[in-house]
Amino acid sequence: MDSGQLVIWREDLREAVASAMLDFEDRYRYPPGENAVSGPDTTAAARIAAARPAIPAVLVDLYAAVGAVDLPDIGNGFFLHTASHVTHAHEARDLWHVSGRHHADVVVFASDGGGTQYALATPAGSPVYRLPPDLVLDGIYSSDDPHFNVAAPDLSNFLDRLLQAVKTFAASSTPPSL
Repeated sequence: MDSGQLVIWREDLREAVASAMLDFEDRYRYPPGENAVSGPDTTAAARIAAARPAIPAVLVDLYAAVGAVDLPDIGNGFFLHTASHVTHAHEARDLWHVSGRHHADVVVFASDGGGTQYALATPAGSPVYRLPPDLVLDGIYSSDDPHFNVAAPDLSNFLDRLLQAVKTFAASSTPPSL
């Protein structure tokens, strides 16, 4: 996705989230938390851009258009981490490699409310891996769990799937699955 497409995606996601929150309290009998899709943080975007080539270019482009996505009430929750968080975690080597069903160096950029993380292979920027909770030792995630798999062939497809999941949740209250 180019920068214009990412801005359109961000605004479409904001609209889908607003739609999902319209009758949230009536459906679930409690008020929603703060569900937000923020614009870019230019300082953090510059910091993540400076981390190239360790951070894939597609992630740098994303953070030039989007700050963070915090959706605690969409299904089990979904969170696109901030550029600052991604850069710090990657530099600290909190989780930088996956092994088991797949082997790759990665950058974790998102998570859900159940402990699953989403990571982009580096340096190529594809695919996006789904990392269910499992062992992380010295920054290496190891798992043979069948849910440890490719969530999307690339970041663009992952973002499209997220948008569609939020739209589906808004229309039917069906918990999204990424």
